[in-house]
Amino acid sequence: LHDTCAHCGDISLSLTSAAHKGVGHAICKSCAMIKIPYLVLALASPLLLTQCEQKRSTTTVTPAGDATFARKTFESLARGDSAVVSKIDWPVFTTQGKNMGANYTALASEVEKQQFTIGFVTQFATAFRESGGNLESFINWRVMVSDALKTEVAADSPNGVLTVTVSERDGVERVSSINVVK
Repeated sequence: LHDTCAHCGDISLSLTSAAHKGVGHAICKSCAMIKIPYLVLALASPLLLTQCEQKRSTTTVTPAGDATFARKTFESLARGDSAVVSKIDWPVFTTQGKNMGANYTALASEVEKQQFTIGFVTQFATAFRESGGNLESFINWRVMVSDALKTEVAADSPNGVLTVTVSERDGVERVSSINVVK
């Protein structure tokens, strides 16, 4: 009762399945042990790829979420909330045509950069209040343009249309631009 292994061609007494003996496609136990990891990998691959896709989709930010993020960030900035500094992409940040990011990146130390960001938030909030700014006057928050790199959010105000650009870098969304278009 010797059969030939369909995989390696060896004659073996211990085939993997008695039902396959003499059928010409039984394999010896040593070949079966070699094939098990490949079989497990083949069966598990769809599950693993599904988990990767689910992971990828959970980190994607929706444009509607960007609109909420833009609004809350602008409101925190207008109130002078120092916690807002982590929501701004300082190395690339622009406002009213001024490249604040260039000023930020030119600073040598982390202490100077921290002073710059806190100073900007304080000055922004002061200027907002002194000009008679009112958060309730910013209405009709909406997504104007959205692509894989950024989302431009707009709101109507008495002084024109506020635009806030939300970008994602290193898996974190931040505001990269704030402008008022009259």
